[in-house]
Amino acid sequence: MASRQRLLRGICGVLQQCSAARNQAAALAARTVAQEPALAVQSASLLRTAAALCRGFTTSTGLQSSLSSLLQEEVEYEKKNYTRPEQVSGGPPAPFKLTEQPGDTLLSLSRTYKGEEINIDLHVNNQPSPYEGEETEDSEGVSTVAFNVSVSKGEKNLVFECESDGNSVNINHVSLEPKDGLGSESMYSGPVFDELDDNLQRTFGAYLEERGITAELGEYLRFLIYDKEQREYQAWLADVEKFVGK
Repeated sequence: MASRQRLLRGICGVLQQCSAARNQAAALAARTVAQEPALAVQSASLLRTAAALCRGFTTSTGLQSSLSSLLQEEVEYEKKNYTRPEQVSGGPPAPFKLTEQPGDTLLSLSRTYKGEEINIDLHVNNQPSPYEGEETEDSEGVSTVAFNVSVSKGEKNLVFECESDGNSVNINHVSLEPKDGLGSESMYSGPVFDELDDNLQRTFGAYLEERGITAELGEYLRFLIYDKEQREYQAWLADVEKFVGK
């Protein structure tokens, strides 16, 4: 996002101060050797001194203060410009319930349906498309959100790997698994979904829709994952700033 690019440029600028000082020392040493070959030893010493100064600079209170200030500016910018999207402010579509923990990129939604347990899991760090906000600062949400749906009955789970752009829900894979997951990677997890009969594909889609996995839910998840990432980024900035500023 634009704010993160600004932070990166600021950090790079601080580090470039060190690089510039080191390059100037190297150029001075080279001129010294060219003019007075007998001063090669002194030139080597000059380079070592420049390197030591550079290392000292990168651990100095000056750099620490600059980095802390940049981080604090970014924290203030993010807080000032953060607005919870309308699409998530009212919570998930009923009757789903959302579960999340600060610092954890996993988001989970759950409900029951005719004796079945329906669970939806999605991760901030496991998404297929970039954030729209990277292209236009007025945009929010992700263009496509990836999530897994698990339908549990008895000791088995029917697991759907899905994506949604907010207009429809697409199924990428379906597997029938033990409740504690597949025992090994070599276990058969189901066919390529796109190779199934078209009627079967459509019926699987209707099966999910009956359980509340709809385009409306996909739109909610699209903005939920964006909002979660924004909140975690703010918390990360604050924690790093506290660490650096000590």
